Amino acid sequence: MCDSTAVDKALHTTSAKLPKKKQKPIPDDYFVMGESADQILQKLNKKIKKDYQDVGKNFAKEARKAHKGKRDQKFYGKPSKEEINKLLDEGVDLFAVPDYKDN
Repeated sequence: MCDSTAVDKALHTTSAKLPKKKQKPIPDDYFVMGESADQILQKLNKKIKKDYQDVGKNFAKEARKAHKGKRDQKFYGKPSKEEINKLLDEGVDLFAVPDYKDN
């Protein structure tokens, strides 16, 4: 080995970096009591259902339009989990509103 002129170069795993998936951290700014949360969710759901357009399963299509500035953002719907992930990967800002069942 000492008198050898053969030289090999090996790759090290530290030289190759894989891109990390962008994820937004879960905000933990504040909490409210459960009874207050019920009232807030009830008001939020009523407001959304009154003032926003229900686009149902077309949510992903409409969200892309809104993201490009081709429509307003006053709509809601029910995208699939796959569509949600695709939209987030595309940089579309989404907010999941918990459904409130008024008994």
